[in-house]
Amino acid sequence: MLGRLILFQCKRALTADTANVTGFTAFMEKGDVRTGSVNVLPRTKYGGITHATLLTGETIIGQMGAKYVESLLSSARVPVEVQRITVDMGEEYFNSVLRNRAAVHVDIVHDSDNKRKSLKICNDLDLHVFMTNLRSFPGFKCLFPGVNILLIAQNNMGNYAELEYSPVKGVVEGLHVVTSEDIERFLRYAFRVVSARKRKKVTLVHKASEWPKTEGVLLDIASHLQKTSFCDIELEPMELDKCVSRLILNPQNFDVLVTSDLYGTFMATICSSICGGANLFSAVEIGDHHAVFKPLQTKLSLTNYKVLSPYGIVSTCVDLMYHLGHRVCAKALWNEMLRTMDEGIKTGDFQGSDRGEYIICNIMNKLRCNMFSQEQD
Repeated sequence: MLGRLILFQCKRALTADTANVTGFTAFMEKGDVRTGSVNVLPRTKYGGITHATLLTGETIIGQMGAKYVESLLSSARVPVEVQRITVDMGEEYFNSVLRNRAAVHVDIVHDSDNKRKSLKICNDLDLHVFMTNLRSFPGFKCLFPGVNILLIAQNNMGNYAELEYSPVKGVVEGLHVVTSEDIERFLRYAFRVVSARKRKKVTLVHKASEWPKTEGVLLDIASHLQKTSFCDIELEPMELDKCVSRLILNPQNFDVLVTSDLYGTFMATICSSICGGANLFSAVEIGDHHAVFKPLQTKLSLTNYKVLSPYGIVSTCVDLMYHLGHRVCAKALWNEMLRTMDEGIKTGDFQGSDRGEYIICNIMNKLRCNMFSQEQD
């Protein structure tokens, strides 16, 4: 296994109120790198019902998001029950996701402690891939019709290790850990997703001009895999700056974006802004055995919204259903959200007058009516 360590040296100002907590005199080395395999428990499926974890906070946003998720799953008649876990329950969240294998996270956290917990979950459960599908919806702030971009990024390598220490006074070294084994695993997963979804073109976003070793390993392995195992996929390496400029001008030209952990959330922010806003979309952090689904607002920790968008919640539930194999229910729920959009039912974020609760209730009522009419037939 080829291992690459890149040392980034930076200087930080030390203030009295951060002594022994941050800065040069911090009393500990920060970071926790997973070295062992993830313990995989048998699937929790009792009486034909699949169980999933629902992580929520005590905030209004978290409570409202949890209520939306539970109501939508009930109305869709999908055999899935959620186990609600609050953020103050500590290790029970990890144990619950480990046991259930699938989770929904519906809160917006931005303080350092909660962010650290989120990173630890990604590390301990080996959620090595971050994915989100960004697309244009007519009448929802997207200036370009026909946009449909699948973004796939690494999720627990490189900067996610959070390794740093001070070898000498006045210097801090941060370790960006990259291994060819994990890069190949990530790229194989990404290419398989591309093939399964019948996508054709992959744009590999990088900055090899600045980081020729770490980014070079990514480019070399991607090129080798494409030539030997995924010949039907067109691979186009592209520098980050060039990719962003083309995205802003011609987003319709992109099909799939694949990138490292360095640029994943940045690219998600750019793409979602082009397509109308992060509150329209969902995201998933996924590994070989476990997955955590969340609105893109939650993934990006966007705090400029007072509430979670109903569109992101619906999209998150749809992703969860597809993941658990309930494709018919997922498609029905997705079609009902598209119907509300076509009928002009919008929240204030998109120049509408309807509240999120009304949109969720509209979708729920239509799903129940459809179920009733089917039973009558």
